[in-house]
Amino acid sequence: MMRVVTLMAGITLMVVVAESFSASQEIVTSGHSQSLIPSSSTEGPAPAAPWFTEWWEEKPQLTGIIPCKEPGSCVSCHEAHATMDASHAFACTRCHHGDSAADQSEQAHKGLVRDPGDLNVVESTCGSCHPEEVRRVKASPMALSQRMIALTRFAFGAQREPVTIHGTVDSNGLTRVPHPSRSSNLGDDLLRRSCLRCHLYTQGSKRWGEHRGKGCSACHVPYPNSGDGKPIGHAIVRSLGVTACLKCHNGNHVGADYVGLYERDFHRGFQAPYVDGALPPRIYGGEQHRLSSDLHFQAGMSCADCHTLDEIHGTGTSRSSSEREVTISCESCHVRADHPAVLKASDGTAMLLRAGGRTVPSWRPDSLPHKVSAHRQRLKCSACHAAWSFQDYGFHLMLEERADYWKWAPTAQQNDPQVQGLLMRYVGTFVNFVPPASGTVAPVPEDQWELPVTQDWLTGEKRLGAWYRGYTARRWEKPPLGLDGRGRVSIMRPMHQYVVSHVDKEGKLLLDRVVPTTGGGFPALLFNPYSPHTIGKKGRACHDCHGNPKVLGLGNLLRGFEKPTSTAVWSQETQIPGHRFRWDALVDEKGAVVQRSSHPGARPLDQETIRRLLNPSDTHRAAWSLYLKRDLLRSY
Repeated sequence: MMRVVTLMAGITLMVVVAESFSASQEIVTSGHSQSLIPSSSTEGPAPAAPWFTEWWEEKPQLTGIIPCKEPGSCVSCHEAHATMDASHAFACTRCHHGDSAADQSEQAHKGLVRDPGDLNVVESTCGSCHPEEVRRVKASPMALSQRMIALTRFAFGAQREPVTIHGTVDSNGLTRVPHPSRSSNLGDDLLRRSCLRCHLYTQGSKRWGEHRGKGCSACHVPYPNSGDGKPIGHAIVRSLGVTACLKCHNGNHVGADYVGLYERDFHRGFQAPYVDGALPPRIYGGEQHRLSSDLHFQAGMSCADCHTLDEIHGTGTSRSSSEREVTISCESCHVRADHPAVLKASDGTAMLLRAGGRTVPSWRPDSLPHKVSAHRQRLKCSACHAAWSFQDYGFHLMLEERADYWKWAPTAQQNDPQVQGLLMRYVGTFVNFVPPASGTVAPVPEDQWELPVTQDWLTGEKRLGAWYRGYTARRWEKPPLGLDGRGRVSIMRPMHQYVVSHVDKEGKLLLDRVVPTTGGGFPALLFNPYSPHTIGKKGRACHDCHGNPKVLGLGNLLRGFEKPTSTAVWSQETQIPGHRFRWDALVDEKGAVVQRSSHPGARPLDQETIRRLLNPSDTHRAAWSLYLKRDLLRSY
């Protein structure tokens, strides 16, 4: 289904709703805690519904809770916080400072540290016992976001190479992202006011599922997926698993796919008007399609089982390259069995140490796809075993400084808490497809509208304007393939297909559908390699790649069998001045590159590889026939 959304004169978004998945792709939630949460507080009240878990894994068990030592006068007001886990049941002032001997709140709270995990004060709190961990975390990507910053600034032409030179703060050889008034680059403003709300120096948003602390507290204080904004107890937990990770890694970003969530399109025409007679439950700022979750999630594995402490806490140093390094690979479990989360027995079998000692499937060298040497040597495992992929085409961004809230009201679910807050404030509950039956919030009369103002996530400074967003099309099927920086065949994702517009407070159009020029001198129409966290037991069928133009980077094409002709399924983009291309094509039918990558060395498949894969040989046809007879049919 297709819907056309007009943003302003000359700017139109074609929004394509992704087709429904089959019943076999519904999320598997057996074995996981199934408490209920209501909808977002910014979208009107709604009763709880069994759509989202309170914890994506089992609820953390707060065992060994004892009274805090030497609480002083603190417990006279904070009785609920008079206990703590045994490892951290210190005197209150050891972590929170202040004066526990005072009997007046003003004196008692002098020098108080509300959140001891806050990275701005952490050396005197958590760091007094854990100095090395604090040193590493403060220089980590989760604190400094240097990789996101480098890739975004490169795409906007703010730096010539996608190297890490800036962070969220001045730290470890990095300087803070330049202020827009100094850099005159909209990419810096986009980062500061729209992108950088999830790093550990902020507390992020207050939407359902996103409540957390700062710094160390973000991962080690147990906040569930709930709307009251409160942790389940006054305690430090060693690991909160997937729930803590998804407080930042949600939306259509790696992490949400691990539990089977795919963000619905922003326009309210794609939202469910009612669920069980009430507004639908929403988490992470919007509604989601429920697709198949990752096989490893179903097996009870958390993010930390594959992402080591060196990735999560950091190494204490900043790398100049923006390329992400993952130290644990698929082969670590399924081929070599040297993964720290598995135990290899004398007979060669491996067991997962968590989830009840489940046996880890070993790589089958006799499987026909595994016997192909080119597959073994060049393909990332996820290129075949990812069940689906985020494919959001055409990232349209508009910095608007005038008050025109009714225009944006139909796209209120655009996963930006500041934009959602503005629209809710001025349009009220009419941002919903169907306003709630009770608790309706009326819109503010237009003659009382104020200009949009949003805050800088790095400094708290408020500036005129808001960043609105939308996509040309959002899909999850048939992800294209390309090469990553190491030359391995990888799934490619449209990451930075930027189209930027800018309207000032007088309504003057300063930028109209402009594709930025990257620091490399080519348009910011970019696909980047990545590994979807949607792994399934069965890999792709041979014909999903061999003979498939979409997967090979040519875009959706209908090809003739008798004559080598083709017809594009998606029309060529004609609304972007100076550009003619198809959003889903990395190369044209002559092999010329039309969309590139911002990852060093990554690129689309070369012309010769595309030619060979597009025209399967007799050997491939014979192998496919054998696969149907021997491998595929015996699995049913």
